[in-house]
This record gives sequence, C-alpha cells and structure tokens, in this order.
Amino acid sequence: MVTTGPGLPPSTIEAFARGLYFVAACDGMEPREEDLLRNLLRETGATVSLEELSKGVFGPEDLAVALETSFLRRIFIRAAVAMVKADGRFTDGERRALGEIADAFGMSNREFGELEQEAARVQL
Repeated sequence: MVTTGPGLPPSTIEAFARGLYFVAACDGMEPREEDLLRNLLRETGATVSLEELSKGVFGPEDLAVALETSFLRRIFIRAAVAMVKADGRFTDGERRALGEIADAFGMSNREFGELEQEAARVQL
C-alpha cells in the first residue's frame, strides 16, 4: 500500500476529501469551504482534485466503509464540523448531512454532540 510519508494512505485522504465535499456541497459550497478543501488536497499530496470530487456519487455509507476505525471517524466528524462552521454558518443541510454520516458511522447522538462541541472550538 502506498502512503503519503508517515501520514495516511491516499485512499483514506481521498475518502476524507470526498466526505468533506459531500458535507460542504450539500447546500452549495461556500468560498471558505472550497479554500479549505483545496488546501487539504494540496497539503496532503492528494491524487484527486476538487473538480474530481464533484463527479460521481459518494455518500455516508461509502465514507463509513472507507473510514473503518472509530479513530478516523471521530477525526472526520471534527474536521467536517470545523470546516462547515469556519464560514460562520452551520446550515440545516450541513446538519442533516453530518447527521447522516454520524448514523452511517453508528454514532450515538451524545457522541456526535460531544464531537460537534469539540470541533466548534477549532479555528480554521
């Protein structure tokens, strides 16, 4: 398996990017969200572009399959919440998308709420 140095394998990075794109695009991607995604792709050396993320179907169940461990799933939820709150708005569409992902991950409402509160304190 090819990895990006000591970090995550390319398939995991792509799953993160596709999942974040799913959440950000659910109600129209804001410029701040797009910038954060482009930075993620660039800084991780991802082999997929932002334009490629918009093609194809990728949803919560796909993300749950790609991110197998609770550790990766928790990191994803924190990153997604921090990303959507970075523009100062947390829309109903984004809440629904994150709820669908939390359900696919098998997270309880309590666990998701705790992660959401932790992520809300992160400044991107």
